[in-house]
Amino acid sequence: MNPIRTSPTFLETGGPECSAASSGVPQQSGIRGAFSAAFLAIAILVSFTAPEAAAGTAKGVVFHDITGTGKLEADDPPVAGVAVSNGRDIVITDGRGRYELPMEEDTVIFVIKPRGWTTPVDEAQIPQFHYLHSPGGAAGDAYAGLEPTGAAPESIDFPLYPQEEPEQFEVLVFGDTQPRNLEEIYYLAHDSLHELDDVDTVFGVTLGDIVFDNLELFEDLNSAVATVGIPWRHVIGNHDLDFTASAHESLRGTYRRVYGPNHYSFAYGPAHFIAVDNIRWQGEHDTRSYRTGLGEEQMTFIRNELARIPGDRLVVFMAHIPWIGSTPWADEDERDEFFGLLQDRPRAISLVSHAHQHYHEFIGEDYGWPEEFSHHMVVVGASCGSWWRGAPDEYGIPHSMMRCGTPTGYAFLSIDGSDWNLRYQAARKPADFQMHLHAPDTVASGAEETKVFANVFNALPDAKVRMRIGGEGKWRSMQQVTEPDPFFEAAREREEALPDSPWLGMPGLRPSRHLWMANLPTGLAPGFHAIDVRAEDDWAVYKGRRLIRIH
Repeated sequence: MNPIRTSPTFLETGGPECSAASSGVPQQSGIRGAFSAAFLAIAILVSFTAPEAAAGTAKGVVFHDITGTGKLEADDPPVAGVAVSNGRDIVITDGRGRYELPMEEDTVIFVIKPRGWTTPVDEAQIPQFHYLHSPGGAAGDAYAGLEPTGAAPESIDFPLYPQEEPEQFEVLVFGDTQPRNLEEIYYLAHDSLHELDDVDTVFGVTLGDIVFDNLELFEDLNSAVATVGIPWRHVIGNHDLDFTASAHESLRGTYRRVYGPNHYSFAYGPAHFIAVDNIRWQGEHDTRSYRTGLGEEQMTFIRNELARIPGDRLVVFMAHIPWIGSTPWADEDERDEFFGLLQDRPRAISLVSHAHQHYHEFIGEDYGWPEEFSHHMVVVGASCGSWWRGAPDEYGIPHSMMRCGTPTGYAFLSIDGSDWNLRYQAARKPADFQMHLHAPDTVASGAEETKVFANVFNALPDAKVRMRIGGEGKWRSMQQVTEPDPFFEAAREREEALPDSPWLGMPGLRPSRHLWMANLPTGLAPGFHAIDVRAEDDWAVYKGRRLIRIH
């Protein structure tokens, strides 16, 4: 068999043979209805039959699992035009659903989910779309890694199930959840997870640092997140590695055992998602030195994926470390090559975390982008905020405000065709809580300069932010400033002044990327006055209010 290699003419849907409608089976209404209760209990990586395949080759069939067994049966029709990868190469299934790929030791073979189809999920709602091949196993000394798999089966087959995928949908996005222990999983559960029981999103993703070095917490955390009730994707972070290992693969053995491939891609609706592993370990055994990077295998995979996706398609990269402004790259030539792949793709975006701050970065001409557009990277922030630090509230949950002044929370990525936007949701707050204001409680009448600060968590950098005093006052422009948020600074000083506090103290100051300032007008009459702030950008209008007393 000669599998079809990728080329720029292939869409991620693989053509008409790959569509759910062509199977003759009615499409199911949404991802929640895609599986029966019995099917959800089936945790299938792949189905396969003996005897063993020849060394160095993976082959199999992608099929429509009409029988619902998760294994290829005689009545299950093949699905043509589907992409399958070994993490480097990508091939397209032929008219009989067949593929063939080179396979080395420590290879993950995975199907690239096309539009209109879905894969099984396990009991923790983690998609099962891969086969892990590691004849010698992959593990460090501290945690259970990937056990030796032995020789590969003769046929590595992937079941698919048709589902409706509209042009418009939302994705739930978590930054670093990062619990150190079970108590901090409880914090996440009571801070964010409990309020997401009826969320209208098609899947969720955690952008790395799933845990805080303690890889034994993966299963408990997965069980908690599964209560949201939607399929959940994962990106690997630097705190998700077993640093007692001594090689790239063994560092990732525990992660792969639990979550599967550390880089992969899939389509949903009109968008294509590429999850990457941009952690490049620099040290020796039991050291934590790392840099940003992708490596030759992953770069080849990204080149192959982009070659088959139309240039006007919305492509969403999901990574842990920001491409710029955080951890340096291990290889700047590799960075420039990666950036070059994106510089003719105005519809490509990136979602990252790692910084424990929330902000928008537009990577532009300084890094080679054309004048007419830049690459929009969203640093989503951390669902754990500042590592679950700071004074606990009345519910026992640390406030854990991020150093940029953003509260703990999560984001919603909204997609409509090739258009998109993102909104931030502070945990346990109403949807319209999008800023906090900082000003003195009391100002002396006649004071010459009193600064008012507005921290607008999700505002784009070119947002127009204005302030007025009283409901009928004149609107005044506020100036964007890059400095520590005085609201965060004041909270930190209050907590540091408390003797022998039992909680973890707030972290050090960092400049905020979404902070605006204006001076309070002089000549205000004695008494209380309302400060109203209105921020407007291309995505939304945000409003806030604070009272101040003149004496």
